[in-house]
Amino acid sequence: MMPEAQWPRGPGRPIAAMDIGSNSIHLTLARVHGDGRVEIMSQIKDPARLAATLDERGQMSDEGLDRAVGTLSRFKRIADQNNAEIRTAATAAIRAARNADVFLQRAHDEAGMRVDVIDGAEEARLVYVGVQSGLPRFAASRLLCVDVGGGSTELLLGQAGQVRAVSSVPVGSVVVTRGHLEDGATPKRALASARRALEQRLGHCAAPIRQLGFDLAVGTGGSIQRLARMALALSGTDPRGDLNGQRLSVADLTRVVRALASASSPAERLRLPGIDPDRSESLLGGALVFEALSSALALESWTISTAALRLGLIVDTWRRRAVH
Repeated sequence: MMPEAQWPRGPGRPIAAMDIGSNSIHLTLARVHGDGRVEIMSQIKDPARLAATLDERGQMSDEGLDRAVGTLSRFKRIADQNNAEIRTAATAAIRAARNADVFLQRAHDEAGMRVDVIDGAEEARLVYVGVQSGLPRFAASRLLCVDVGGGSTELLLGQAGQVRAVSSVPVGSVVVTRGHLEDGATPKRALASARRALEQRLGHCAAPIRQLGFDLAVGTGGSIQRLARMALALSGTDPRGDLNGQRLSVADLTRVVRALASASSPAERLRLPGIDPDRSESLLGGALVFEALSSALALESWTISTAALRLGLIVDTWRRRAVH
């Protein structure tokens, strides 16, 4: 981590961070003040569902490409209107797309955007930077940061800005759903199959992290936030509050998994308390990833961070200004 004395002073030019994920494309527009405080100016989300547009050959559909490029064009106009410095990162869906080069060229030619396709290790590092900024009281702790997206799961063990271990697994909420839970209803055999696959896939990467040890397990990404809101709603609590720094117990996670799995149809799942319609199809997949990691890491709870990749992009961009 850069010593604070070298950090740039004053808020300076706004930064527009764009995250092209498997489920959604997000824009966060922010200013960073001299003490490192981030002032969020605007946040916009487009549920592009890029992973769902990949066919059996791994090709993103023309419709998916059109929508993604159109969203980037709209976000670019917003950034330009605010004279913002732009930082754009694409993650698992674009990493997996065999025609990613077509998307990158169209983003450049039609949206005027340079898109960086980051690997899992860099994604995990930026998530860690975002978590440190969003949960400053834990910044010096040995943190396990777990980001479950639609197409991949990143795990990073860090302390005081130093990365101790990192792992990226191409398994996320959409991948689990498409591989095991596609029809919406969840018979016991499909659930058992998904759990076996996740236990094998995630247990391998969790074992060395558990051996190293950590003070706090932090979950980031849309899935854990929706799971936490469902847990609150199922307990009769208003689910609309700020989740940053709140805890989701493994017992509550289990109750949410049970509720999601017991729905006999997609329509019934939409009637569950606290469900997010935009994630109703893939949320059980994300919940099973967190369930498997909870078991592999012997956890009792997750601490939620609403700050992750985009805040990491913003803070990382701000720090770079000091060395240029």
